[in-house]
Amino acid sequence: MKMVWRVFAYLKRYPWMAAGTLTCAILSTLMVIVFPAATKLIINDVVRANRPDKLLPLIMLAAIAFLLQHGFNALRIALNNTFEQKVIFDLRSDLYSHIQLLPLRWFDNRATGDLMTRVIEDVNSVERVLIDGIEQGVVAALQVLIVMGMMFYLNAKLALLALVPFPLLIAGALAYTLTAHRRYRSQRRAASSMNALLHDNLAGVRQIKSFVREREEHARFNRVSDQLRRATLVVMRVWAIYSPSMSMFEAIGALLVLGFGGHAVLTGAMQIGDLVAFLILTAFLYDPVSRLHQLNQLVQAGRAAGERVFEILDEPTEPGVVVADRRDDRAGRIDRSRKIHTGESAGALLRIHQRTNLYRRKADP
Repeated sequence: MKMVWRVFAYLKRYPWMAAGTLTCAILSTLMVIVFPAATKLIINDVVRANRPDKLLPLIMLAAIAFLLQHGFNALRIALNNTFEQKVIFDLRSDLYSHIQLLPLRWFDNRATGDLMTRVIEDVNSVERVLIDGIEQGVVAALQVLIVMGMMFYLNAKLALLALVPFPLLIAGALAYTLTAHRRYRSQRRAASSMNALLHDNLAGVRQIKSFVREREEHARFNRVSDQLRRATLVVMRVWAIYSPSMSMFEAIGALLVLGFGGHAVLTGAMQIGDLVAFLILTAFLYDPVSRLHQLNQLVQAGRAAGERVFEILDEPTEPGVVVADRRDDRAGRIDRSRKIHTGESAGALLRIHQRTNLYRRKADP
């Protein structure tokens, strides 16, 4: 959870984009309830009452709602993509700048391939938290709340029946979330180890060929790759149990609504148009719940990657180095890449500079 709050710190740099994305999400989600309401009116007041004059206005109302919903969705996606790319750019820039400020001894036991994985792949995994975990998660939560409100307005008893599987869904999500971190962290570490080995071997391919170690290095690569395969299979096996189980619980809720709703129609306690609208709302209720389960998997992977990113950002910088903030006129943001050396660092740089000039004078004819 700490990692998510640290990502939120980057989001606060662009409040207007966040507000615009949230506004479009709310407006597009509100349009979801129009189609079930129009369906109910068409069946009860048009078909059963034989009023064809009301059909076209209701169809037009549903069409306009769909147009507005997808229009706001398009605007939301465009805003969010720009928003998250700005945040990812800032995060990757801060990470690279911080790496340059670390002391040389920090790099002694770090493989170049591992650092490249963190700057490229792990930051991209954090991007999943921004795109899917935050944006789509907010949209799904809003749809659940709005649809539930409409369901209780139509029929409180059926709405409660539709919520019967929710304790099982919540318990399953908690069980998966609380146990997923270790699995995804192992997977990220295995992927990083393989990338590190691949980078080192490709960089030293001449030495490998010179000492005829192709077979040994191939076996070494296969061992590291097998670790990644086994770590990924552990993640996928748990997901293979988790995802179908959640879908089964959702199906139980839909069956309860259909059974009790059908009985209410047969006894005259409910009109058939109300039942059809309620079944549509039930589908709209469980659809975002299914998306939230899928997002949970992506968020856990992004959480493990984010810890590896912020692990570097938390490393202390080289002693005697002060970061000088400089405004970059082109990007409109702070450039922290310039370093000011003080104390012994400045003296060391001065001595190196003097020796270089002395060697140049000796080399001159």
